[in-house]
Amino acid sequence: MATTTSPSTDLPSDENNWNDWTARYQVSGSTIHDATLTSASTISEKQYLLFQILWTSGSGRRLRLTQYDLETWKREADKLLETFRSWDKYRQSFPSGPIREGTFALAKRYQSQASESKDEIFQSNVAFSPIANRTRSKMGSLEQKLREAQLETPTKSTGKPSDLLEVDGTPDAGDSPFYSPGPDEIAHLMYPQTKDEQIVNTALVDFLNALSMHFLQASDWTLHRKSFKAAFQHTSFEARTDGYLEDGGSSERVRALIEVKPMLREKKKNPIRMQEAAQMVAWIKSDPDPRGALNLPGRRLHISQDRHQIFITFAEYDESYIQYLNNTLPPKSPRPFLKMHEFGPWNTMARSDMEDIGGILLAIALRAYSDAHPSKPSSNKQKGG
Repeated sequence: MATTTSPSTDLPSDENNWNDWTARYQVSGSTIHDATLTSASTISEKQYLLFQILWTSGSGRRLRLTQYDLETWKREADKLLETFRSWDKYRQSFPSGPIREGTFALAKRYQSQASESKDEIFQSNVAFSPIANRTRSKMGSLEQKLREAQLETPTKSTGKPSDLLEVDGTPDAGDSPFYSPGPDEIAHLMYPQTKDEQIVNTALVDFLNALSMHFLQASDWTLHRKSFKAAFQHTSFEARTDGYLEDGGSSERVRALIEVKPMLREKKKNPIRMQEAAQMVAWIKSDPDPRGALNLPGRRLHISQDRHQIFITFAEYDESYIQYLNNTLPPKSPRPFLKMHEFGPWNTMARSDMEDIGGILLAIALRAYSDAHPSKPSSNKQKGG
């Protein structure tokens, strides 16, 4: 008797697998532009499939720096780290424990705390809303309810959504072209990060900045939770990051995304990957950068930390995928895909892993600065540390 193989639960990694998934979720022949999707406070499999994404993963040892235009920058980063006293102190701190002083002292402290996280709550940073023609009076009704909530007498917070009266950067409902999410979606978006997730976020950003902050020609990382919005024919969505690599100066351009979760990636593998994919789609859609460096190999990427493990995910796509997102793809064109190449994990509690990834992360910051300032000659000087 022939045995049947159960379908893989991993997200599609090739077009044949993607076709199987679209049939399973009944979206074969549909696109993100003609599908009608319901309001949701996280990304579903159907929405993910309509983004036309293929996801591959491999260990950090399989990362080929030449493929992502990082080999030259990695050599420069390694030379800089060789003379970096604080980096040497950090390396020597394994496995003994905390660093008493120096640039990496806080990073090491929070890395240790992150490794003890027991939080397995998945907080989504993505929300979908169907686009609809709504009257200003209906939009105003929701706006009025929010204003009334903000005028209530404050009481001691219980951590419930009703306690969170105001969200920084909330758009005026009357000016928004999008359908406003319902109360459940609003409540979900108003939740802050959990305590353990904040610790992981701080551990990662502190480590990233500790690597780059003493070098004049390396871009800075920020904890700012930037949001990207993308609108299609019948739906729109907003994806918020846990930080990013800044362009510097007055520019608001982003050079890499940060995403963190308090649990091991293996615990919530598909939801984490689908969320990161949605963030990447929103970034590409909102900033296609047609004449800039963002579409060069290896420029669009995620730096992620899940509990005590770091991952790097590079996005690969071409002009036809941008055309797909903009609904300008010529008829009968081959189906374009966004390919997400994930590498890792690197264990923040293992010296060899951190020695390996440290130079890669600094290389990314050095390259980003060069991309943002192409007219400046490369001359990194250490400011101390």
